[in-house]
Amino acid sequence: MLMAIWNDGSWQPAAAIAGVILGSYLLVMWIGALVWTYRDIRARTRDPFTHAIAVMVVLVFNLPGILLYMVLRPKETLAELYDRRLGSEALLHEIQEQETCPTCRRKIEQDFLACPYCRTALRVPCDNCAKPLHTTWVLCPFCGVDRSATPVQRPEPVPLPAEPRPRATASGSRRASTATYTPPAAAAKPPPPAAADAAE
Repeated sequence: MLMAIWNDGSWQPAAAIAGVILGSYLLVMWIGALVWTYRDIRARTRDPFTHAIAVMVVLVFNLPGILLYMVLRPKETLAELYDRRLGSEALLHEIQEQETCPTCRRKIEQDFLACPYCRTALRVPCDNCAKPLHTTWVLCPFCGVDRSATPVQRPEPVPLPAEPRPRATASGSRRASTATYTPPAAAAKPPPPAAADAAE
């Protein structure tokens, strides 16, 4: 019935034209899929063997090959991998550059003169320009004065203040003293009067 619509078999040239158009469309899509696959795999890895395998999968299987490639391709592109590694290295470098106190190993700022946790002296003023210097430096980087003539002192913690003595309780009792009693030295006794008269 449908074939009767066409007069004298004129549907064959139209079918041929439609077949050529459809074939051209599929060919263009196939070539586009190959080009896209090649560019995408080159952006994700530098291995030429992986490049060839990806292109061959799409070349042989066409649309199913594209789906298979998208499942098996590397997760990140080289640019994304580079950015992630660069961020990790920058974070690690920042953590490593964070100064710590040589005594208590807590994090301190670069402009601290003493550790706020253990009171360790971190920097000393330069004798010439009074700039804060590390205690281990042998040369002032600000004025160039050599500090090797003066002995380099290691940072030592500042002693804590003495604890106050406990006060007497409400009952009046005091803490017992642990000090031992030492009697005073005996004073020299004057000679007896009789011995003094005999001497005269």
